[in-house]
Amino acid sequence: MKRLPVTTLSHFVIGYMILAFGWWSFHLWQQNDRLFEREKKIFELRAPQTQMTAANEFKIANQAWHSGRRMVVAEGLFFTICLVWGLWVIRRSAGREVTLARQRRNFLLSITHELKSPIASLRLVLETLIKRNLSPEQRNPLLANGLKDADRLQSLVESLLLAARLEDNWSPLQEPINFAALAEEAVEGLRVQFPNAVFRLKVPADLPPIQADKMGLTAIVQNLLENALKYSPEGAPIELSAEHTGGKFRFRVADQGQGVPDAEKKAVFEKFYRMGNEETRHSTGTGLGLYIVNQVLKAHGGSISVADNLPKGTVFSVEI
Repeated sequence: MKRLPVTTLSHFVIGYMILAFGWWSFHLWQQNDRLFEREKKIFELRAPQTQMTAANEFKIANQAWHSGRRMVVAEGLFFTICLVWGLWVIRRSAGREVTLARQRRNFLLSITHELKSPIASLRLVLETLIKRNLSPEQRNPLLANGLKDADRLQSLVESLLLAARLEDNWSPLQEPINFAALAEEAVEGLRVQFPNAVFRLKVPADLPPIQADKMGLTAIVQNLLENALKYSPEGAPIELSAEHTGGKFRFRVADQGQGVPDAEKKAVFEKFYRMGNEETRHSTGTGLGLYIVNQVLKAHGGSISVADNLPKGTVFSVEI
């Protein structure tokens, strides 16, 4: 037996409810009119027409008739408002569930690819070292590639662990941090994975230390820089600038990539969210980078915003 789709069934139930309520409202309206007409005829038999309209009993009956009509209209409006509000809530919840399910599917596809590539590369390196007697000149590049893939796996695992901690009321352990040194370390780490990357650091040497969680701030800088690299053409410069004004620390990461559409500038910070379709997307990732950035900033009481980088690209501005 073929099952009816949930959407079709829900539409059928809602349609039945509307028809049923409409029928009962019409029935109550008619019942109220019939009751008034009956009382009106009784008054006509008891008194002349001129005296009937002035009778207190008729006034009371007339008021009850109008009150009955108002009650039917008021209940109809209240039911309609409740029904529309309920439909809106159900539709919004269903939309969120569909979006979350799609994002989870994309996450599984992307995480499978992210794990499969370095594991396959590491396996190839190990098999080559076992099966062949290589010279140091041949062996060293293979070992370097293996370490690069191991670092990639470690970075992925750390991102997954941090995302899990952020959902469990993670609290930052604040300490004074030299942002210029942290930025340099983040850039050097990314050069291993992106050897052709071009970075432009504009961090003043006299920038005062920032009070933040070192692991969390490192994750913010690394994820923003890596995100800029993934969505920018090869060789396009990535600019990281920082300043400390008005008691606030601010830094920005600007790229010259494809940019973020206005409709997606809030969605990019959602868990598992990635722009485009997972099956046709060329850039790698898990959809956790900007989610981690946003959650770490919230834990620090900071904020992040997205703007267009003219003539093209994106600017992520962070304030702590």
